[in-house]
Amino acid sequence: MLSLKKDFKHGTVSLKITLLDDLWYLSQIISPGDFLTAKTERKIKIGDPSKGNVRVIRKTMTLKIFVESVDFSDQGSQLRVNGLVQDGRDDVPKGVYHAIGLELNDTFTLSKNDWPLFLRSKLDSALTNTAHQILFIVFDRERAIFALVRQQGIEYLADIKSSTEKKQYAQSSTDSIYQIILTQLETYMKTYDCSGIVAASPAFWKDNLEKLLPAILKKKIIFITTNTVDPSSIQKLLSRPELARVLADQRLQKEESFIDLVLESLVKDKLAYGFHDVQTAANNGAIQEIGVSENFIISSRQDGTYDVLDRLLKQVDRMKGKVHFLSSPQSLKRIDGLGGIVGLLRWVAP
Repeated sequence: MLSLKKDFKHGTVSLKITLLDDLWYLSQIISPGDFLTAKTERKIKIGDPSKGNVRVIRKTMTLKIFVESVDFSDQGSQLRVNGLVQDGRDDVPKGVYHAIGLELNDTFTLSKNDWPLFLRSKLDSALTNTAHQILFIVFDRERAIFALVRQQGIEYLADIKSSTEKKQYAQSSTDSIYQIILTQLETYMKTYDCSGIVAASPAFWKDNLEKLLPAILKKKIIFITTNTVDPSSIQKLLSRPELARVLADQRLQKEESFIDLVLESLVKDKLAYGFHDVQTAANNGAIQEIGVSENFIISSRQDGTYDVLDRLLKQVDRMKGKVHFLSSPQSLKRIDGLGGIVGLLRWVAP
């Protein structure tokens, strides 16, 4: 999950969902009595009933609702937040019921009357749920702004202005803005071990930088367009659809890393697998990390045992264990073959 804005003084946070894990954390954070603002779809009737030409369409809109309940969809890949519409309009009057479905890559704003310490701690857990971070650069021929986007938010690294005369910008001089950008990119990638780079500029400056990039950076960089080059540009880019590719790569890397740990723990006999064994290990406080396949979540909903699974996940989370939800085909094949749920053990029982 990415933090777009946190303002606890006024009780609001704006977030972007980047992992399936985030949905479970949010199910613990969003509570009845909160206010949720997000884009959603609603069926709207248009036409004249007296003329018999009424038809129903789906309309995308941004709504604010007063939360009454929160639950997962049957597939486990969407968090449904149900409540009463607060910002009434002609097609959706205030006070009617509506359900907002939160999914991967969605952004939303959550408002609470109070953020107690335990909820702030829960939010921090979600925001530090992965170590991956993305390097952003916004540039044109005169200026380059670098920022590191972590789960916790944005850290601005540098704001560089070229001293080169404008007539020299098209040249490949060592002090051109593009050479400066390349040097900074290589430095930051080594320093912060970023999983990807997002480079934003007016379209016609992209080629000047791209032709300087070595192959290793070309594999990690995504170019997108922007009309403004200032610090506020970074914030706006976080909601762009192009970012979904970088975030998808992060999710895959995270799952692959966890599967490697599972296989390593299996060899060392430090893995609990299958619900009974994982639950026993959790009761003994031995679970360091727990992984659940999307298929296991779906089946637990279908057979009515999801509440038991949810209590187990909360138990591990309270004991500072990490929770992973797995959905890639490779991860599902491995974890489903081990009963759909696994636990990395802190120690091996004698």
